[in-house]
Amino acid sequence: MEDEEVVAERRIMGLLGEIDDENTKELLGSILTYLHDPTNPPTLEQDPVELIISTGGGQVAHMFAIYDLLRLLRAETPVSTLGVGKVMSAGVLLLAAGTKGYRRIGKHCRIMLHHVMTSEQGSIADLGTTYKEATVMEKLMFEALIAETSLTSPQLKRMVQHNTDKFFSAEEAVKMGIADVIV
Repeated sequence: MEDEEVVAERRIMGLLGEIDDENTKELLGSILTYLHDPTNPPTLEQDPVELIISTGGGQVAHMFAIYDLLRLLRAETPVSTLGVGKVMSAGVLLLAAGTKGYRRIGKHCRIMLHHVMTSEQGSIADLGTTYKEATVMEKLMFEALIAETSLTSPQLKRMVQHNTDKFFSAEEAVKMGIADVIV
């Protein structure tokens, strides 16, 4: 019985709070531990691994690190995502990255999208380089969102065209294909 509890505990992961160094390190460690456990290798026949998400967003590079490992995990076993409270900015792609049909959202969860943001300081040359990199990261993020949802490039561009945060309900998130079902 104890072994079953350990396996069940290991199959539930959380991203609660900012997508920063600490939370990313913890979540990546959980995913890697799960992927490389020789005593219980993941299979597509298993119950899904669950990722509970409640975040205001965070660093795009960290989001992509998590996203790439979620995609790798998803190839081995179903990944169920559950958005609760708020799923904003970089967190939206992670909610959408669950296995289609397994992406859930709480009835009162709020979704928010906006342009990639940066808070860099430095010389004009450094700021120019940072702007170019932010543009690349935003393009990659939008391409990933398009691949994971029913959103189109023109829809995403319209959503962020006024350079303001754009908020959505759980119902709207389902319509956009960010989640599959409201719980």
